[in-house]
Amino acid sequence: MHGLRRLRRSLSRGRHRPASRTRHGGRRLNAPAPDAEVHIASFVVQHRETAAGALAAMIREHADLDLALASGTRSVVICESADRHAVMARVDQLQAVPGVLNVLLVYHHAEPAHALDEALPPLSILSATGDAHEHTS
Repeated sequence: MHGLRRLRRSLSRGRHRPASRTRHGGRRLNAPAPDAEVHIASFVVQHRETAAGALAAMIREHADLDLALASGTRSVVICESADRHAVMARVDQLQAVPGVLNVLLVYHHAEPAHALDEALPPLSILSATGDAHEHTS
């Protein structure tokens, strides 16, 4: 679970980020206060091919949304917000984009913001023979 921030970063590689989303002094400009909760959600958006441009434009307007994957008629959108109500508001806003057929909330996770910056403990994996192997990455 604590690897979500790394996953989100890996999905964002190779993309141009608008200035409102760039890092400044090691923190995102729109990052929540250290004692706040962080809500991370992913959506699958089903849409007409003609809606892809409008959908991408709507996502660029919101600093808490990222277009992780885009294809002809389906897109994956990541939302990172300090407010669970904002996550659900984004679902409504995505559904309101002309040509969007459906928005599915696939995953939602919430935890204290400071927990996302803590180091992950080593992961022990059991093999088929029952031997424990330490995994680090």
